[in-house]
Amino acid sequence: MRLWRLCSLGLLMAGLLLGGGAAVASITTTKHNLSSDNPGTYRATAEQRICLMCHTPHNANPAGPLWNHTLSGATYTPYSSSTLNAQPGQPTGASKLCLSCHDGTVAVGSVYNMPGAYEEWLAPGVYRYSGTIVGLEETIASSALLGIDLRDDHPISFLFDSTLASYSGEFFSPSTLDGPSGMGVKLDQNGELQCTSCHEPHSSENPKFLRVAYQDGGGFGSPLCRTCHNKNGWDTSKHRISKAVWNGADTNPWHVEGQNLANDSVNSTPKANACENCHDPHAGGGGERLLKRDGEQRLCLACHGGTGLEGNVSDATDPTFNIERSLNKLYPHPVLDTAYDGRHRPKRGDVTTNYKVREDPDNLAGANRHVKCQDCHNPHAVQPGVSPNPEDDTVTDNTSSAASNVLNLVWGVSPSWPSAWSEVYRSAYTEVDDILYQYQLCLKCHSDYAFDTIANGTSNIPDSYAYPGPGIYKLTDQGKEFNPNNPSYHPVTEFAGKNDFKMTVSGTVYDYSSSLLKGFTPNSTMTCADCHSDPDTLAGTGPKGPHGSDNWPILIAPYDETTGQSGTWDTHLCFRCHDKNVYTYAGGTTSEWWRTGYSGSGMGGRKNLHAFHNYRRNAPCMTCHSAVPHGMKRRALLIYGHSPSTDAGADPEPYNAQSRRVPVTGSNGADYGIPSARDVDAVQSGNWSKSYCHSTGVGVGCAMGM
Repeated sequence: MRLWRLCSLGLLMAGLLLGGGAAVASITTTKHNLSSDNPGTYRATAEQRICLMCHTPHNANPAGPLWNHTLSGATYTPYSSSTLNAQPGQPTGASKLCLSCHDGTVAVGSVYNMPGAYEEWLAPGVYRYSGTIVGLEETIASSALLGIDLRDDHPISFLFDSTLASYSGEFFSPSTLDGPSGMGVKLDQNGELQCTSCHEPHSSENPKFLRVAYQDGGGFGSPLCRTCHNKNGWDTSKHRISKAVWNGADTNPWHVEGQNLANDSVNSTPKANACENCHDPHAGGGGERLLKRDGEQRLCLACHGGTGLEGNVSDATDPTFNIERSLNKLYPHPVLDTAYDGRHRPKRGDVTTNYKVREDPDNLAGANRHVKCQDCHNPHAVQPGVSPNPEDDTVTDNTSSAASNVLNLVWGVSPSWPSAWSEVYRSAYTEVDDILYQYQLCLKCHSDYAFDTIANGTSNIPDSYAYPGPGIYKLTDQGKEFNPNNPSYHPVTEFAGKNDFKMTVSGTVYDYSSSLLKGFTPNSTMTCADCHSDPDTLAGTGPKGPHGSDNWPILIAPYDETTGQSGTWDTHLCFRCHDKNVYTYAGGTTSEWWRTGYSGSGMGGRKNLHAFHNYRRNAPCMTCHSAVPHGMKRRALLIYGHSPSTDAGADPEPYNAQSRRVPVTGSNGADYGIPSARDVDAVQSGNWSKSYCHSTGVGVGCAMGM
């Protein structure tokens, strides 16, 4: 009894040294009580003393305060990540003590100083002997087993100081952490973060020996994580505030084993589980960044995918949150392509980039080209709300090029625009940490920024790309196409388009802006997602954005070589925003010439030449306009459309679609379009004449026979 009390006194001192304080007494109700009196999985056969499994009052191992448990001789693989600035090595301090059980290489009851050594007095000068407590011969297993590969465990044994905290701007200063008294994250005497920084091994106050309760006073989860991590945008993020309740389909995507019940509508919601909706500080299975599921997309689609899971991702059932349905369409952003797994390698920059996390641009092209959810979305900062849909004809100017809330705090690139129709090389781009406009996100992959891997000033965009699409698909420099110095472009930047939708004929100014639909005006801007989106968006049953579509390339409506011909007027892309009754013969008339910028006289009076050509030859839009309608080096997206085989000045693929055109009625299969002999920029809107296309010169003239 005397020795037992001595042991207890020594262990109380050890507890104080480890920061446990008065909490030592509560160890009796925890899994760390390995005595014969505990009801747990691991318990001694007869030994009733609790503390000696880890501590001894005399002849202790100097590795820790009165330490008694046998240390592991394992060599560990520490946590690493492309975004990690800390430098964890082999475990030290208290972490090494914890791992003497939790790495699974040493029996739970293996001790440095066996009980009874003093009484037995083996030989002169021998006051201790090692051994294993009877009943505790097994090594630890189940969820408590961390193993020796710590790559999927929170990093430990690294110096957490003000320099490290300042690298990203997303850490609180270590000076704000709790000191030796009270409950909270605690660094050891060397300023290092250890297992005991988050876990109090003697306390039963919180599950899993956590130093901080699993929820704060407002019911928000992960206050322990927030003690150190100050993630930008998190306080107002939808991923933090959502009270969505599991609908019972499949498995609860955010449930945390041992901390709440899967069907708990209060304590197992995104709000309640917070960081651990997506991250597991131990054995998450995803390795880097401690993701709970392998493959970045699998983590997101645990909530944002799968039939029947719509109710899991919103406080009310909302099918627009089922992203996986779009990704499974014929032409998606290939997020689900398993060949891309592991290619997403964000990294933290240096002092010149203020240590922000971005992807290396060379990782966006070539063998590393990929797309993952996190390339477009910041999961810590995402907020409810997408860009407005241009669907309500009664709303004036109801769309914008601004980045929406779901793109909050996403990094992108901002170009310094060169002269018109010039390549925009990587050297002209500046990385931005919080995009203001959606196009800044898109251009980091769909421009020379991603492909200029050899040298600035050289375009390395390949002529073709392996991902399948109809016809001839060539990658183009969208920085070049959307340059606001171009004569024409769809206005996805912060600048409105060049067309004022006015024409002067015989001194009279005609305003034809009424040909614009969906609330668009000549001063409107728009987003890439207004055209590139899931068609189900229109019915409110699919998510907005370029996740996937059955229309190439991820278009909200069809657009191909037939667009503009009879049968396409009610469904194809162009006529969502441009009035079919103006630009085709859908209205049955060509006489309302003032409603279009393409008009002229002849054949019985002034004509609406858009509708006239459509009426006479069923001409599609690509007869005269670019097949890549982002921007062009001529006004109104006009191209010189004859085949290069007959017109040396014709524009190349993919802007010129003549090589895959649909024959025009009455053209006898001949080439058609504007010949390069014509200077179309010199022709005033509303003042076209037949000779501008139907004549010979350097070009062969228009073969449509009109």
